[in-house]
Amino acid sequence: MKKYKGAVFFDYDGTLVDEVDHIKTVTPKTLEAIKKLQDNGYAALLCSGRTKRFLEADIEHFDGAVTCNGSYAEVDREVLRDIFIEEDLLHEVIDKYFVRDTIIQMDTQDVTYYLHNDEEFFKYFCRLFSLPMEWYAPWKYWEKQHISKLTMNYKAPEVFQDFKKEYADTFECAKHVRENFFDITMKGVTKGDAVIQVAGDLGLSRENLYAFGDSDNDVEMLKNVGTGIGMGRCSDAVRDTADIFTQTTKENGIYNALEELELI
Repeated sequence: MKKYKGAVFFDYDGTLVDEVDHIKTVTPKTLEAIKKLQDNGYAALLCSGRTKRFLEADIEHFDGAVTCNGSYAEVDREVLRDIFIEEDLLHEVIDKYFVRDTIIQMDTQDVTYYLHNDEEFFKYFCRLFSLPMEWYAPWKYWEKQHISKLTMNYKAPEVFQDFKKEYADTFECAKHVRENFFDITMKGVTKGDAVIQVAGDLGLSRENLYAFGDSDNDVEMLKNVGTGIGMGRCSDAVRDTADIFTQTTKENGIYNALEELELI
């Protein structure tokens, strides 16, 4: 791997892209900031709940990525982390919660497998985040690849609360700030825990780490860097955690913050 003077971790949804403002890929102004950051010796790293495949529109612009809320990480094409959900536990969750009118998505780094009983419910989620159907495959085609993360879409609010309570000692659960779905990773696996490992592998100290985020699943990441930056639209938990705040990506918030921090 290359030698870097520091690293900046970027959340994706709500930070680099934004469904509220219909921004589906990284904006030219943000790309300009990332290139300047890299030219200045910093690693620009994605840190997302998405898989590598779900980041394919923009991942080439970055030096690496932490995906699936910390379950997987690679920098300069070297895999640093690969934590997955064992098959017996996976089937237990499906057996208990698929019957509760949910969509369950099983994320590998290349394909996301799904189970649903409501085609319109599933299509709504795909349209919301501009997710092409070729990224998906029905669960029956699973070929035993590592499942890095589950995503559960639900209609009844008690599904989320029940799952969190039942699996409090087994899984981490991170709910989307606006929509009725949550990400599921193994207990102790968070963006923040992955950031610590990646920084250690890169030989970087905390004061040389920066992160941008907007949602609850970014909180641990923001806590574990020297400077955590909250986006213009962010959750209450991020507002309570971030060190500084910037504007939305539509308002060039990332460029402005990096410039103010004198990183570009």
